[in-house]
Amino acid sequence: METIQERLEKLRKLSKERLENSPEVRVSTELACQAIELTRYRNERNLMLFPFCSTSRRKRLKAIEYKSSDGKRWLQVTANYNFGMAKIWDFDILRFALSKAGEIRNQTNYFPSFVEFSSYECLKAIGKDTKTGQNYIWLEEALSRLVSTTYRGNIFWDDANLVEGFTLISCKYEKHGDCIQKVRITFNERILESVRCANGLLAVDSKVIHEESGIKKRLLELVKISKGDAKEWIVGLKRLKEMCAHEGELKKFKSQLKSYDLPWKLKFIKSVNGGENVCFFDLTTE
Repeated sequence: METIQERLEKLRKLSKERLENSPEVRVSTELACQAIELTRYRNERNLMLFPFCSTSRRKRLKAIEYKSSDGKRWLQVTANYNFGMAKIWDFDILRFALSKAGEIRNQTNYFPSFVEFSSYECLKAIGKDTKTGQNYIWLEEALSRLVSTTYRGNIFWDDANLVEGFTLISCKYEKHGDCIQKVRITFNERILESVRCANGLLAVDSKVIHEESGIKKRLLELVKISKGDAKEWIVGLKRLKEMCAHEGELKKFKSQLKSYDLPWKLKFIKSVNGGENVCFFDLTTE
């Protein structure tokens, strides 16, 4: 006799088959293989909130160990020894792929599970010189870091007790000679569920893509999403350092913050526990 679990599994498969055969999915799959003009850049909200990558130019092998202030959420990022950890500039490729998939969803009302693109299309979209051979080499190296960086934690789930290990994407590509040509990126189920079920795809400013400083690039997304529509966002200096995956001393991190020309004003405030807080507030706030 069929169990309830078996019956539910059959219903899920049937629903998936119906969805895959729908006109929206067929059209989105076709568009995923075509070049599309971007109207804006996008990123997934968890990738903006938590430290999923290195913000350093040099090869990072040391794992990122992040815990939320209440201790319920945690994330461990582990690098591949040969390639090193994915860098925040490598994530521009992921931002581009999510942006393209977002454009497709706007046209078809369905977010595809993958996108295909040429190396030229990607490099042009993220502002890199398409005539420089070194950028094509960088693209292949960046993809190697993106697919080999592994994650453990419960960042994507409402259930704080649910722990999983995963990678954010898988990819395959064609090469002509030494140059990478056509690329297919397939998104992890966690990203797909966030985008499809929780409206987790958010617009980001083009300044994020074109920023060269790793920490500043990180701050442009982190402060925006954390602050939201509020006039200010206050965070502990040490906590902010952890959220930016900064490996140096706290004093050096603070000095870097002061040197950046950001879209917000910032001030440092002594906290009650003897530490220091950073306040980001609107430029129009008096």
